[in-house]
Amino acid sequence: MNLQTSYDRFSQILHWVMAVIIIYATIAGYVMHLVINSDKELFYTLSIMNMSLATVGTILFVVRWLWSYFRPAVKAVKHNNMTEANIAHFMHALLYFLMFIVFISGYLMLESPYLFFWLFSIDNMVEELVINQFFFMVHRVGCIALACSVLIHIIAACYHHYVRKNNLFDRMIKSNRSLKAM
Repeated sequence: MNLQTSYDRFSQILHWVMAVIIIYATIAGYVMHLVINSDKELFYTLSIMNMSLATVGTILFVVRWLWSYFRPAVKAVKHNNMTEANIAHFMHALLYFLMFIVFISGYLMLESPYLFFWLFSIDNMVEELVINQFFFMVHRVGCIALACSVLIHIIAACYHHYVRKNNLFDRMIKSNRSLKAM
């Protein structure tokens, strides 16, 4: 069995596009709360971009999850012990779970339709205000948890790359090289 030392180009693109969408949406979401009463035009623009990118992100999330079952195998990162490996595995699973929660709750919290990149309208799924408000709270908590998890992910990646010197960033940046599995 051949193992790759880095992810395939499609996986890398999906990773970085999702990273940009999530980081943008996190920043824009919190800026929207700051300008909601002072700058309606900026709020509206950020809102359309946020919901449109979240729609793209939701589709890419599903593609990325499905692709994870078909992509070429990648050599595992060396960990100091099994506990460290289990924590890394758990944190990746948590990131996927939180992305799912944030995307789904984002749609279920909408009280009215939204414009997809100013091109066409996408209807809201739920029209019960109490349910929308519940999912708004789920969305807020999910966004905070996702932002914290992304921050931990970035810190862990930097730690592995710069402190442990195991070239972790190469897995998501450089092209594939095969290794013979032992």
